[in-house]
Amino acid sequence: MNRATRKLGSALLLALMTGGCVDLELTNPNEQTTGSFWQTQQDAVLGVNAAYRGLEENGAYGRWLHFAYDIRSDIGYSRSPWGELANFTKTIFTNFDFEPSREIWQHQYTTIYRANQVIAYVPDIEMNTGLRDRVVGEAKFIRALMYFNLVTLYGNVPLILEPSQAADRPQQATPAQTWAQIEKDLTEAIAVLPASYSGADVGRATRGAAQALLGRAYLQQKKWAQAQQAFQQVIASGQYSLLPSYRENFTEAGDNSRETIFEVQFGGPDVLSAGSRGQNVLKMLGPCSPTGPSFCDGDVRPFFLQQFDEKTTAGGDDPRLDATVFFRGEAYKRQYAQFFGSNENRPFWIKFGTYYLDDQNWDNPINIDVMRLGGIYLLHAEAAIMAGQPAAALPSINAVRQRAGLAPLAGTPTLAQVEKEELRELGFEHERWFFLARQDFLTDPAKIATLRTRDADFASFTPCRVYLPIPISEINLNPNVKQHQCTYS
Repeated sequence: MNRATRKLGSALLLALMTGGCVDLELTNPNEQTTGSFWQTQQDAVLGVNAAYRGLEENGAYGRWLHFAYDIRSDIGYSRSPWGELANFTKTIFTNFDFEPSREIWQHQYTTIYRANQVIAYVPDIEMNTGLRDRVVGEAKFIRALMYFNLVTLYGNVPLILEPSQAADRPQQATPAQTWAQIEKDLTEAIAVLPASYSGADVGRATRGAAQALLGRAYLQQKKWAQAQQAFQQVIASGQYSLLPSYRENFTEAGDNSRETIFEVQFGGPDVLSAGSRGQNVLKMLGPCSPTGPSFCDGDVRPFFLQQFDEKTTAGGDDPRLDATVFFRGEAYKRQYAQFFGSNENRPFWIKFGTYYLDDQNWDNPINIDVMRLGGIYLLHAEAAIMAGQPAAALPSINAVRQRAGLAPLAGTPTLAQVEKEELRELGFEHERWFFLARQDFLTDPAKIATLRTRDADFASFTPCRVYLPIPISEINLNPNVKQHQCTYS
């Protein structure tokens, strides 16, 4: 699924499914409706392409999830002059409609709305049955991914499984109900999705992507043995292998590589006319300089840098540090001060950024990894240890360490060792908040106290702030949605 082909399709369907301001007394004879659109095989493909397009939005993988999962955790913080944004990363809210939280909510549900149409209408289209089942499976994967974010970030959320109507006022579901639906969607997707794609379809959800996401769903629910089994299926499939260079995963050259399990497809300015876009994660979070390539709205906690205290077998530094954080110019063939001025020698996030250019573009063409093999190895190791099978964790941990040039671990691995490896391998990849949640760092008072020693922004944190406040605009529209009983100020 190359960028130009898929994203043009997304734009066409988006135009069909949304309207502008029109005279309500006039009828456009060419306007598509739900009843007239879902007729052909091409309509089915365009429909699921529009759901993929939703993954690019700011509230999905285009921008704000990095703030919610990484900067809000103990590896990052914000000293943004945008006060509400800095407070967002401290879990402090005075405005429940603050842009990042509101857009995360809205854009997950917009994408669910598109996926629900595919799931509801495509089965009735006369078309190739294999393609029909695959398209519906792709939509179920996308819906599961969106609910995975929603249930983790907001807790009790409306579970909408049919195309929405204007008069709908859905009830909130419990987290258990939402997790059960995620498992159902992914199990059904696994049964119909292919192992891989070729040509213009590369980038679509595969069987391995659904298996990996199912493993992550089990992991967040502490279903350790089931998570271990799901991850093992991905590892044993033979579809994926580690790239020799860790850094390549986060460059345009590494898009859709053999390490990729699922990544959100982005394009640069050349795809804007097709209705698509690039990601601007590093335009918001990346290095600032005298020429202003980025807004540097997210900083790196010393706690994260401290994880890289182990030398490679050749006596060098762990290469994952310089691929994740920019704080010493020689690693980038330029001096820090030349590019960034003094800036108090601040370390900056650079993963998924065009740090090698003189500016960060608002439409960065580098894809955002949602799941890749390096991460799945470590999640498998964590699940195995928690399931009481630490010996099964060792090969997964050492596969990742070998790529980094570190000596293999011996003996019985511990959760602390896996946590450290996850920090080094998955820093700034949306994973840290998930670890803190499933290992009770956000609910256990003793572990919250530990977080406060790592990150001053947890000073006012309380367990009810695990969840973002539900946007007040949503509550005003739907009286069946209730706000968390929590003080956020």
